[in-house]
This record gives sequence, C-alpha cells and structure tokens, in this order.
Amino acid sequence: MTENNEICPKCGSTMNIKEGRFGQFFACSGYPDCKTTKPLNDNGNFNKPPAVKPTNEKCEKCGSAMVEKNGRYGPFIACSGYPDCRNIKNIEQSTGVACPKCKQGDIVAKRSRQGRIFYSCNKYPECKFALWQKPTGEKCSDCNSLLTITANNKIRCSNKACKFSQAGEK
Repeated sequence: MTENNEICPKCGSTMNIKEGRFGQFFACSGYPDCKTTKPLNDNGNFNKPPAVKPTNEKCEKCGSAMVEKNGRYGPFIACSGYPDCRNIKNIEQSTGVACPKCKQGDIVAKRSRQGRIFYSCNKYPECKFALWQKPTGEKCSDCNSLLTITANNKIRCSNKACKFSQAGEK
C-alpha cells in the first residue's frame, strides 16, 4: 500500500495505491466507510475510464441510443439510458456463413457459460443450429453439409455420419 497525493472525490480522504488481480489501482483510505476506487495505468497515473462508443442502434425497450462498452466478459452493446434501462446485447461476431438449417440467419461466434466458443445461427431461438468447430462456408463433397475447421487444423464435415476429412490450409 503506497500513499499518493490523490484525493477521494466522495469523502475527501487520501487515495492509496493498492495491488489487485488486474494490476494497481487507487483505493480510498477511508475504507470500509468509503469504497471509492480509480484505475491506474502502467505509469502510476490516474487512468480515466474509457469513453463509450456510440452505435447507430436504438434501444428496443426505451428508444434511447445504444452504446458500445467493455466489460468483464468483453465488449457489449448497452442502452445509454442506464440505470433506468438495463437493456444489453452481445456483439455478434459473424463468420459470413449462411445457416444451412433455416436458410435465413447467419452463423455467428458465441461464448458458452463455461467460456468455450461455439458457432450458432443468429436467429436463435427460432433456429437451433449449432457447431463447436468454426465453419468454412464450403459444402461437403460427399453429403452437402457444412465443412468445419478442427482444433488441429483439419477440415471435417459437420455431419457426424459423414467421414469426410482432409488436411487444412496453413
């Protein structure tokens, strides 16, 4: 714990530099009565919170503008009317591959509860098509299903009954 000339904006006490799991930060010396903290950059200076990036989207719940924010699980889109409106959406990472099941949606990368990446149709819950491996966008020559890239860089058919496999591109 190191003292600094930084003053707490809420209670007026001095701020101390502490070490946390994400690096150093300022913490109020009036803890536990005051729980104010401020992020620090690598130089030991006060790090201003990142500015929110505006998007062209409107909130479906309240009509306010949606903004891009960065959180503990990565970037997301949130309503600018927070805390009155708590509407949030994940930023979809499109693969550019059309869904073979519903033919209307696109395959997007998503994250499971355990943090593992999977690929599914963006029309969920109407379409429940999902894959664990990234789709290439090409069709299997044997069964006409989607081809996927495995972890060891092999190209395989997404149809479990089909045994098509070939070496991937490097």
